[in-house]
Amino acid sequence: MNGVRTVAISALALGMLLEGCGRERKLSTTSEEAVHRYLDGVTLTDKFYYAEAKDAFQKSLAADSTFAMAWARLAALNANLENEPEALHDIARALRFAPKVTRREQLFIGMWNDRLHYDTKAAIAAADSLATLYPDEKEAYLFLGNLYEKNKEFDASIRSYQKAIVIDSTYAPAVMSLGYAYSAINEQEKAIVQMQRYIRLAPEAADPLASYADLLVRAGRYEEALVEYRKSLNLKPDYWYAIRQIGNVYAIMGRLNAAGEQFHRALHLLPASAQLEASGLAADAFLNFHRGKYQEAVNQYTDALRTDTTSFEAAFGMVYTLGKLHRFAEAERTVSAIEREFERRRLSGSVAMLGFYLMRSRLLAEEDSLPEALAACRQALEFSSPLTRGAVFQQMAKIHLRQSEFEPALDDCEEALQINPNAPETLLALTQIYREKGDLRMTREIGGRLLDLWNKADPDFVELGTLRHLLSTKHAV
Repeated sequence: MNGVRTVAISALALGMLLEGCGRERKLSTTSEEAVHRYLDGVTLTDKFYYAEAKDAFQKSLAADSTFAMAWARLAALNANLENEPEALHDIARALRFAPKVTRREQLFIGMWNDRLHYDTKAAIAAADSLATLYPDEKEAYLFLGNLYEKNKEFDASIRSYQKAIVIDSTYAPAVMSLGYAYSAINEQEKAIVQMQRYIRLAPEAADPLASYADLLVRAGRYEEALVEYRKSLNLKPDYWYAIRQIGNVYAIMGRLNAAGEQFHRALHLLPASAQLEASGLAADAFLNFHRGKYQEAVNQYTDALRTDTTSFEAAFGMVYTLGKLHRFAEAERTVSAIEREFERRRLSGSVAMLGFYLMRSRLLAEEDSLPEALAACRQALEFSSPLTRGAVFQQMAKIHLRQSEFEPALDDCEEALQINPNAPETLLALTQIYREKGDLRMTREIGGRLLDLWNKADPDFVELGTLRHLLSTKHAV
């Protein structure tokens, strides 16, 4: 009896999807197999199970190669995987078949086409039209919220996510996004409430627990975060995101070898692409940077950029590493390449500029251009959120320390630690400030907190060596 009921409900749902409200078809395909596979893909995408989602969309297209919405969904998925060439190919196929689909579908395809071509204004206009013409289109508000966040319009993004939830109170992706948006403006209690709601909405899914763990990482509660990421893996042992994030926490703890294992395990669980290959090379370079193996890191970043010339991960890492080697002319050439890529992606007014100006500040500091490095930090602050400004104050503290300006450096550390009281780079800078001030008690106290965090760090973890040097000098003994 239950089986018959399931089939009946499935057929009814299919009919509603094909015809929609007011007899307008929501999905322009006559293939039931294509629709079923498509819906599987949407569900899997919402759970961030990207490999499985991609397989579902490809099976949908195998059933109907002219299914425009399946091509658009595949394009969006490849964009999330940072596979721009495939994403552009897929959206072009969607556009090819778009003249024969409904207005609703055309707007959905159009907003993603605009987004993939970095035309944010046009993408917002298309999403606004979709939401206006079809008030039940919750995904349009999710899309808008994401774009507003990238433009640092957090109030607008929060309102958009809330509108999506009003349409469907069980819409888990909007609840998750609302949690992250509250976190971005440092409303952590509100963020936790939403993430706990996300967990209740999808108790069988792996991502809600991993997303909650992300909030713990942002608060510096690393051991607690690892517990939640592992709970996520209990639900889905091959969940790539939780595995990758465990690697990030291990890196914070100085456990570089373990971090590398997690990074590569996560990458192997995603659909293969040149972009993911470049990400793997950049991850190895990042770890070698923190081992002090700068030339090896440069070689790996070079290979990554040969594999994917648009990789910000590799390009930013290259600048930091070349700065350590005092190869400033090469670093500046890489900065110029990053600027060109920023222009191509129309990122000049986005939150991405925070990372750009921080990168400029670090390079200028390596060149001993300290006033200019501070100026770059002030530019970075203009693009920061209440959550991300901690990284800027952390950098300012290091610059003020280099100038022997201890009180401003301490003020900067205090600002950074209000956001994350266990941020390792900030605590290391604070240890050095107190050592240079000759405050033995505070040097040992702050340094001791870092030793606890790094108690399982690899012996070649550079920051651990720096800390031990600070604690072993005559000022700190």
